[in-house]
Amino acid sequence: MVKYVKDGREVEIMTQFVRKLDHMGRIVLPAEYRKKTGIDDLAEVRITEKDGKIIIEKLSPCCKICGTEGIFNNEMNVCEDCIAKIKAL
Repeated sequence: MVKYVKDGREVEIMTQFVRKLDHMGRIVLPAEYRKKTGIDDLAEVRITEKDGKIIIEKLSPCCKICGTEGIFNNEMNVCEDCIAKIKAL
C-alpha cells in the first residue's frame, strides 16, 4: 500500500504492478490484490472490457437456473426455490 495526503486526508492506494503477458496472453494477479479482493486459488472470475479497460471481478456463486446469488448446499449450484419447482413438476 502507498499512503499519501490529499486535501488534508490520508489516502491509501494499492501499489501498482507491471506484469508481462506470457506467450499465451496470461498474467499472474499479485497476491496482494487477490488477498484484498478475496480471490482464492482456483476461484472463478469474470473478465470484461469497458471503455478500453479490462475488468476482473470475483464471481459469487449463483443458481445455474435462475441466477440468484447465494451459497448452495449442493454440487449442482441450484437454489432451493428452483429445486422445489423441479420437484413439483
